[in-house]
Amino acid sequence: MKIKCIPRGPLASNMYLAHLNNDWFVIDPSVDPDSLDEEIKSLTAVLITHGHYDHIKYIDKWHSKFPDALIFMSTDDASLAADPRTNCSYMDGAAKTFDFPYEDPKDAVRFGDLSIRVIKTPGHTMGSVCYLFSDEGKDYLFTGDTIFAGSIGRTDMAGGSFELMQKSIKVIRKLSPETCVFPGHGPDSTIGLEIRYNPFFAE
Repeated sequence: MKIKCIPRGPLASNMYLAHLNNDWFVIDPSVDPDSLDEEIKSLTAVLITHGHYDHIKYIDKWHSKFPDALIFMSTDDASLAADPRTNCSYMDGAAKTFDFPYEDPKDAVRFGDLSIRVIKTPGHTMGSVCYLFSDEGKDYLFTGDTIFAGSIGRTDMAGGSFELMQKSIKVIRKLSPETCVFPGHGPDSTIGLEIRYNPFFAE
């Protein structure tokens, strides 16, 4: 599996391009597809970790460019994404509402023989989810703003809950220590490193 982080979204959010077998995936479409160096001729799916503006800014453009690509986002973040106040677009000097076709990922999304596990991780928003890819015995977790290297996402905005965040972290903590972690902001990590250094992972 090949993964490229593009940290050029609003508030320096990370968008990821993931290439596995013959499939391309975008995780959190925060960067203009026309600004990329990569030539992507087909896109299998857009995976959205949560509905904040800095993670979905260019979803409409990605959908226009690849209309056959499926879009996944938790329905628990639908009202948040549709409101310029709760989606935090005001923080980028905008007042953007989002209304795009998507499917609720539930517990997994499947494409032929490929199955991507979906872990519900409310805390940053009610609809926050993490996507777990597996390839050749290695696991890759895209966490959005649930966890960062050494920290966690804010829980004081609309739909946030520190109590739910703590429960979500307990779920993530059970993953293999070798699992690679790709957060919505900042550098990548592993579950083992977070258990060792992230104070919010303390039991």
